[in-house]
Amino acid sequence: MNVKKRPARLAGVAAAIAFGSTLLVGAATPAQAVPAVYYQVINGNSANSCLQVVDVPTGKGNLVLGNCDRSAKQVWTIVNGVWTNPASGHCLDGNGADVYTYPCNYGPYQHYTTTSGSPKYIRHSQSLKYLHANGIVGSHVVYAPTTGTSSRWVIDQVG
Repeated sequence: MNVKKRPARLAGVAAAIAFGSTLLVGAATPAQAVPAVYYQVINGNSANSCLQVVDVPTGKGNLVLGNCDRSAKQVWTIVNGVWTNPASGHCLDGNGADVYTYPCNYGPYQHYTTTSGSPKYIRHSQSLKYLHANGIVGSHVVYAPTTGTSSRWVIDQVG
């Protein structure tokens, strides 16, 4: 056998193996988009009071407690600490004194963290204050500097 022909044969064999493995395994496909996960956020003071967006047409949306009904104004996605209400296109936002929703800009005032377990505490990453509500339907959600019964939330997956 001629030594000069051996590298060409080896290259041909490698190409055939690569082609065969593509047929068996399949060609690589582009990354698939991860489907959104939706949540309803229930106040720990009540089994039926949920975080709800109202008054969005004014630019800022207010946050109140509403009767839990899984309506669009009560559904949230949570990605990398940013809470979005898909129906309004607004994100949970705040300036340290007031909590509200605002068109998503993914800035530092739109980031929140939660504690582990259930119920959870939802903490504004910028002001280090917690979402707080008294459990009464119609009441506004506010910030509190410390945790307590009114600062507990159950984050329930709905879809």
